[in-house]
Amino acid sequence: MYRIIFIALLTFITIGYGGQAKELIQHEKDSIERKSDSSFKLKKIIFHTSTCLGLCPVYHLQIDNNRQFKLFAEAVYEKDTKKSERIIDVNKTGYFTGTVSNGRYKKLIKQIQLCNIDTLTFEDVTCCDAPLITIIVYYNGKRKYLKSMFPPDSADELIAILNDICEKSKLQRSKFEFTIEE
Repeated sequence: MYRIIFIALLTFITIGYGGQAKELIQHEKDSIERKSDSSFKLKKIIFHTSTCLGLCPVYHLQIDNNRQFKLFAEAVYEKDTKKSERIIDVNKTGYFTGTVSNGRYKKLIKQIQLCNIDTLTFEDVTCCDAPLITIIVYYNGKRKYLKSMFPPDSADELIAILNDICEKSKLQRSKFEFTIEE
């Protein structure tokens, strides 16, 4: 008897809510397709971080659409120091150039799209003890300028991949100094 009631209840739920579930699934599929729009064309992205009271690295990065990048690592600290000691890592500080790997570049483009760059905003918070994050994106003939000490969660993965490019890419020390748009 309980088995018959259970089967009837499952049938009712499936029939009663099946249409809504299909609409919800289709809405999610449409949303994902919009976020990975193939018409997105990156010209360049610029990324700046500032110092904090701890050991936050200070990066100035520009990546062009040909995957070439310029990095001015203004301050990178040795990892094995106490928070009160700020010892510059001279091997990781300076002017560098390189090429972003295909995999990292694809992740970068995907993250720019997934954070909905057209509607993404950063609150103008420039106080407190956190690095100031600046991202400038040139894409599809537009320029998007974002700056905050506390970017929204939706930008976390984008910031992570930009930091990853600064920290883990093959770097070639530049013979020349350069400036990166602020």
